Amino acid sequence: MCPYTVPNDIWEVNRRLRLDEHLNGEEDPRWVDTEAARGEYSLSRVRKALGVHPSKRRLAAPDQRYYLFCGHRGCGKSTELRRISNDLHDPNIYYVVFADATDELDVNNLKYQDVLLHLAGKLVEKLVTDGISIDAVYLQSLEDWFTQRVERHEQTRTFAADAKMGAQGAAGLPFLAKVFAAISTTFKTNSTYKDELRRTLRNYFTDFSDAFNRLIDAAEESIRTASRGCRVLFVIDGTDRLSGDDAQALFVADVHQLQQVRGLFIYCAPVSLAYEGSAIGQNFSDIFRLPMIKVTIEDDSPNAAGHDAMRNMLHLRAASDLFDSGVADYLIEHSGGHPRDLLRLLLNAFKHAEHDRFDGESARRAVRELASDYRRILDPEDYALLASVDLGRSLPSGSERVRNLLYNLALLEYNDFYWRSHPVIRTTGPYKAALRAAENDVGT
Repeated sequence: MCPYTVPNDIWEVNRRLRLDEHLNGEEDPRWVDTEAARGEYSLSRVRKALGVHPSKRRLAAPDQRYYLFCGHRGCGKSTELRRISNDLHDPNIYYVVFADATDELDVNNLKYQDVLLHLAGKLVEKLVTDGISIDAVYLQSLEDWFTQRVERHEQTRTFAADAKMGAQGAAGLPFLAKVFAAISTTFKTNSTYKDELRRTLRNYFTDFSDAFNRLIDAAEESIRTASRGCRVLFVIDGTDRLSGDDAQALFVADVHQLQQVRGLFIYCAPVSLAYEGSAIGQNFSDIFRLPMIKVTIEDDSPNAAGHDAMRNMLHLRAASDLFDSGVADYLIEHSGGHPRDLLRLLLNAFKHAEHDRFDGESARRAVRELASDYRRILDPEDYALLASVDLGRSLPSGSERVRNLLYNLALLEYNDFYWRSHPVIRTTGPYKAALRAAENDVGT
């Protein structure tokens, strides 16, 4: 593989830039350490919550626990989850099973059945890949569940026959790996069997959860024997893409089913879910929040750590000499510390650049274009609420309007319980009118 080089041509910048590309943690040459720029968040806190001794790199194993990893879409959660997974996948700590619902399932139509069946398959697949064996007696429950609940069910009999055909000649873990791969493909492609498989799992859920628990127990014994880890840790990315109703269903209404499977799980979740009230705090052991990168502090003066992190991020994707004076800082300020929106602004600026450089006019037009995107999703009442938050008169609550603003990135959450409207929104006429009205209310 060729070493990474920073693009020094704006056409090459545009060609190589992908907004939804996840970096594989610190192994990616484009990765930037943003902990100091985010404030209260740190990897060491995540390690400690998961029972990892900070200096001895050993596990003081916690009991079964379920965690949420929250943050705005595009703030870097996927990259950070991969960093966490790489850090904790260690013979003395965890055997990490990583799943990405965005790539491997259908996040536009996702239920707890899809997630749990897929996780069982991911564990089996990883054990096979790593050459870790499990005695057949501990797999019998899962095989029985498939035979008795799927193969013998009239509506899924054909699916079961096709899955077994694909697993022909395999036994034990390799057989289960093929079967669960077929199930995940069904959920990903919206096969006609999807609803029947969900119904089957719902009707016989105890059978499945008991079988899954036996698999996890046996897997942990085998990985310890093989010196590959002490406990299994599931890390699930992509579930932050769920809509409000679907996220509510998965993490609140159906949380009992998720927690019938005993183990350690980190689920990625939308930041708006953290404002659902006491139900979330009661159902999950802890909520890790990945705050936005803070490019300004409360009095709107620059935050050096935030600017440095965003500038490094920008110049790893476009060489610094491609920017006219002040343009990089202008884009950073109007990104609000949101990594994906910084890249969106860069792509927008490319479209408007008259020459082979990012100049001031292309940057201003990029900001106007992004502001227009936000205007399409905001109501007049939204601007009034955003202005009130910016003036320090309102704090985000659990209202549906606030949750929508957080989900849509119109309202950004930083560390130290600090919220601000997105900077590009503050450039729009409706926001400025709402701000004047709010300021006049004080004087009357």
